[in-house]
Amino acid sequence: MSVRLRVGTNVRGRIVASLLVVLLAAPVNAATPYRRAAGIAGDTEPLIVAGYRALFTCSAHFFAGRELDGIKKVELIDVEGLGYPDPVIDARRRLVTAEDTNGTILRIAAFREYMGCTLLPPHWKIEDVPRLPNVAYAERPDVSSLPFPAGDLVVLPEDGLDARFQMVEPVLVDAFDGTTYASASGVVTTAVIVVKDGRLIAERYRPGFGIHSGYRTWSTAKSISAALIGIASGEGILNIEDAADIPEWVSADDPRKAIIYKHLLWMSSGLYSGGSNTNAIYFGGQDVISAATTTPLEVQPGTRWKYANNDTLLLLRALRNRLGSDEDYHRYPYDKLLHPLGMYHTRMETDHLGNFVGSSQTYTTARDLARFGMLLENDGVWNGKRILPEGWISFSVNAAPTRPPQPGQWGYGAQFWLLDQMPGIPEGTFTTAGNKGQYVTIVPAYNLVIVRTGVDPNGRRFAQHAFVADMVEALGR
Repeated sequence: MSVRLRVGTNVRGRIVASLLVVLLAAPVNAATPYRRAAGIAGDTEPLIVAGYRALFTCSAHFFAGRELDGIKKVELIDVEGLGYPDPVIDARRRLVTAEDTNGTILRIAAFREYMGCTLLPPHWKIEDVPRLPNVAYAERPDVSSLPFPAGDLVVLPEDGLDARFQMVEPVLVDAFDGTTYASASGVVTTAVIVVKDGRLIAERYRPGFGIHSGYRTWSTAKSISAALIGIASGEGILNIEDAADIPEWVSADDPRKAIIYKHLLWMSSGLYSGGSNTNAIYFGGQDVISAATTTPLEVQPGTRWKYANNDTLLLLRALRNRLGSDEDYHRYPYDKLLHPLGMYHTRMETDHLGNFVGSSQTYTTARDLARFGMLLENDGVWNGKRILPEGWISFSVNAAPTRPPQPGQWGYGAQFWLLDQMPGIPEGTFTTAGNKGQYVTIVPAYNLVIVRTGVDPNGRRFAQHAFVADMVEALGR
């Protein structure tokens, strides 16, 4: 592993020493916390695979209400057939345990009603579960009789398509056929929702899925996390022009203090990272702080675009520090964004130290994603109340200075992808994007929100830009 360091001489020694401690730490030790540099870990390591199986089974069962047979075919499909024993669901204690093939590694995921599932680090045992952070919220209200988006009442024909929009029927069919929008045959669409002019005009699910079928957002969570940063900036909790308030960067001459919130939002921190590889955090049980705050600069902040989960995680680390209260931090997403939008079937999960893993680890439904998309499409205003500060959407969808637009490529703004350089896509179109096909796409020119969720197998991608282009073309007929 090669790491280029461009840091001040006064702090180089401390940063290098810190990185070496992380690099040399034993991967599994009953007495020592699990540490990997920048949270990087191989996705076939037994500790990671067992952790993946424990965490996904926990969220799918206790939050989404799915049974193990179905979970193995959907959530665990990419780690099935490797000889690992089935995860064990402990309904009484609301735990899931998963072992490696030799029975030498035991991973534990614990569910709490208001916090979702958390994977315990390898050096914790079941007896440590009470140490996990836990904040209670008001009971989820019954919104079954309230019209969408405030509630779950939707009046559509049995086929899930408003009769006035029959022109999009072929596009909906193609979205579920597994091949039309596939980089390789075999993508698996679980839901499509289309909202036009604030009205839900199409909603269709794969058999076995429905309005309350939750799934991991993967990197669509980044856009939700960015919205929280926007809210915090509007409330004066932070200023995105300021240096990111990371308490672990203690030295006055630490060169990382040149990283401002905008750099993190633009994926332009200049920090060493594994890019989208933070498996040690996601499935190894490493905490966010030890992974994301200990890496050195490779290049000057604001001079390089590099997609990095850690940039998003650092945004949330700074938010926790700025709020100054763990309870306020844990309530913040729900009080300020999710519950005001009626996103009651969404959980932002944390690591074992209570840090939101907001680069990926959010569980939600297609309808809740549609609600989020409607907020974005309406410039951050919900029911006449401004949720996101004025100008935030414009900032979010302007190209990052380090990634200027290029024809035929997806662009990048502030934790959102930009689609308007793709064929057939109207100007100003932007989207969230999560692994396995989690998309919330906003087409401002058409007052349109298009949600597609999926469980696409590894190595297969759903072409959201082509799907959106076809949907726009059909609506324009």
